[in-house]
Amino acid sequence: MATTHIKRSNSASRLVNYAEKRAIKKDGLNLDIQYAKSEFKQVRAVYGNPGKTQAYASRIAFSPLEFNPQDPHDQTTVLAVAKEVYAKAYPNQQVALYEHADTDSLHVHAVISAINLETGQKMHGNWHQYRDHLVHITDKVCQEHGLMVTRPDLNRHEKRSMAEIKLRAKQQPTWKDQIRQAVDHTMQNPLIRDFQAFQDDLKQQAVKVWERGKNLTYQLLGTNYKSRGTKLGLDYEKETIFNELASRQNQTRTNQQPERTVNPTIDPAQSDHSRTPELPGHSDSTASHSQNVPRSTTS
Repeated sequence: MATTHIKRSNSASRLVNYAEKRAIKKDGLNLDIQYAKSEFKQVRAVYGNPGKTQAYASRIAFSPLEFNPQDPHDQTTVLAVAKEVYAKAYPNQQVALYEHADTDSLHVHAVISAINLETGQKMHGNWHQYRDHLVHITDKVCQEHGLMVTRPDLNRHEKRSMAEIKLRAKQQPTWKDQIRQAVDHTMQNPLIRDFQAFQDDLKQQAVKVWERGKNLTYQLLGTNYKSRGTKLGLDYEKETIFNELASRQNQTRTNQQPERTVNPTIDPAQSDHSRTPELPGHSDSTASHSQNVPRSTTS
């Protein structure tokens, strides 16, 4: 089973420096891996494609249940599978591959040039599209090799990194758990009905939250620990929070609406004959005696 991710970067050289430092094996697509940084730079110079994004950082991690990070044969197999994934996903891009074995799972870092070698244009779209595309190709290649395919849990309300999972196994809370617990506590209060109240209540629990485009970002006050809601889980994403707050506002409006009193309809043609004459000095006597109560008629 393999997991993947991908994100933008404004420095291809920095990505290569990081990935190359701890690589046990390396390979490349549409470039000589020994000169990856210079070849990335040459392509950018040839096409003269401006913009901040130079490359995309990606990674494929394989389950320790399938591959042993210290086994040379497994190392060779994993790098070959990863190369096949990126060759199918980005056939017209330069891709530098660096395999690491410094964690429990074998994983391959990929530095993907933003420029298409055939068109000279940069990759267009957003990281959600790139991720979904890469996940689809990864699952397909893994299946062809008889490996387990990732089955995402559509009902998972929390997302946890491998480091969080390990800490939880040791019953050690993480800073992300602190944020989750604070949000859970705030949303349990039915009086929290708008985003301002949501922010104020979280601040009392040492958590700052703000909108950032389509996301919410949370930060522990007094620290540099912060995370987007999408990294914490479905329950902490902007859409989930805003939908719940809107639902509470609608419910409040419904409960505050006064009950409507249905008055009997009076036929104007008969109103002069059935109305009790107004008493002198009491201008509202008509209204107070106009209910459907049996009464005698004064001539």
